[in-house]
Amino acid sequence: MADDCCRLVGDLKLNLEGCITSVNMSTRPEIIKECGDVILVGPTAGTVSITGYAVKSTNNDSGIHTGCQGRAGVTIPWVRKYDCDLNVVYFIPAGQGASYIAGPVQEFAQLNNSIGRKYSTMSASSGGGPSTVYMVTEQEDGYGLVYTGGPIPFDTADTLQYDNFLVDDGPILYLQSFSLEMQPGEIPSATYSFAFTIVD
Repeated sequence: MADDCCRLVGDLKLNLEGCITSVNMSTRPEIIKECGDVILVGPTAGTVSITGYAVKSTNNDSGIHTGCQGRAGVTIPWVRKYDCDLNVVYFIPAGQGASYIAGPVQEFAQLNNSIGRKYSTMSASSGGGPSTVYMVTEQEDGYGLVYTGGPIPFDTADTLQYDNFLVDDGPILYLQSFSLEMQPGEIPSATYSFAFTIVD
């Protein structure tokens, strides 16, 4: 007989639309200082990684990507400050972050600002034998990203914090990185990494 901790992934309920393929959460407490027998404990810091299918709800097709390989991504900087008097953690946005697009991703992602740098990038593996196809695409670097696909569209120029996102009464999540992968013959996938803290 299964314990209460063992549950069926098919019964997983999230406060999200779209098809989520994986969710992983990790946390660790922050020890500020040890002073004799006294241990000063700060917040518990955590990350949540979510991957889902990047199809748009308005698409009537199967969502299978055809054509060249595509990628897009952004890393968003945050300054985190802990007020030990009030026992509050503040996430302060520090810009839209470095971003990139490569290949035919315009249906899903656009740079907010291009820095004007373009170059060829490739992905090759001989694991499938010498006749395996590999891709060469053009990458463009930028600052900030607009993503309009599923399951979580966003614009780095807007607020990137989410309340009650995974479960009711859950912590506020702050988007810290995102990547889009479009492989020929597969449904495009989007991966998000969020930061959060828990205080007493």
